[in-house]
Amino acid sequence: MIPFARTFSAHCSICGNVELKRISGDYATGFFAPLWRALAVPAFRCIPCRHKFFSVRPLNKEFEEEQYKIAS
Repeated sequence: MIPFARTFSAHCSICGNVELKRISGDYATGFFAPLWRALAVPAFRCIPCRHKFFSVRPLNKEFEEEQYKIAS
């Protein structure tokens, strides 16, 4: 079960994790993948379960800031 506060940010539909990495839309698959690519919808990869998907929801700000600090 996903906490209510996280339903408005991008999360994995399989495990509910918010630790996502932005990837190229070419790697995400699905029935509507060509449409999402044409609309330039961001694609993400769940780090723990490696699920690749498109999401119009923004990344979780807390995790995004943490990821930025590690990269710097």
